[in-house]
Amino acid sequence: MRALRGLLDTVLGLVTAVLGTVLGIVAAVVWLVGLILCVTILLIPLGLPVMRLARRLFTLAGQLMHLP
Repeated sequence: MRALRGLLDTVLGLVTAVLGTVLGIVAAVVWLVGLILCVTILLIPLGLPVMRLARRLFTLAGQLMHLP
């Protein structure tokens, strides 16, 4: 039973690390979109919330990739 628990913890750790990496890539793309919106002077009100969302996604990705 202990071996099964260890295997489950390992698989779950790998899955969360992969999900965190994918979420980090998505957050980078969202951040770039927000940056492009902010460079366009008229779309700054749209770009700032998008960049704030990207920051939250980066934080979540970092939490997912953290291995205890």
